[in-house]
Amino acid sequence: MNKLIVALIAGTFAAVAAAQAPAPAPMTTKEKATAVDAATKAGAEGAATSGQAAAKGAAAAKADKDVAKALPTKADKAKAVDATTKAGAEGASASGQATAKGAAEAKADKAMPKALPTTKDKQKAVDETTKKGATP
Repeated sequence: MNKLIVALIAGTFAAVAAAQAPAPAPMTTKEKATAVDAATKAGAEGAATSGQAAAKGAAAAKADKDVAKALPTKADKAKAVDATTKAGAEGASASGQATAKGAAEAKADKAMPKALPTTKDKQKAVDETTKKGATP
């Protein structure tokens, strides 16, 4: 018990001593200015490259304006939707059959009688096992 108290006191002392350590010295004006300049230069370089990328994207968009649309009429769109829906329905029916099969198996398992239906039977089995284990 004494060791525990000594350990607690030593831990408290260490925590208080660490909390009273002096804070790091603040940056000088010159150091701050250097850091700001470096960040500004990095940002300017990134802005120039992003502007070039935007110009390329605008040129690509102008070139794509002349290309025909994939589904120009409402009838084409409706056909595409029907095909997608039909494909999704086929997959759903397969998963529905698997779910129904699993539900039927679960019902069959519930119909089987339990090995030890009453607490008396369970206690009797425990006592027998205990007796077998106790006798060498």
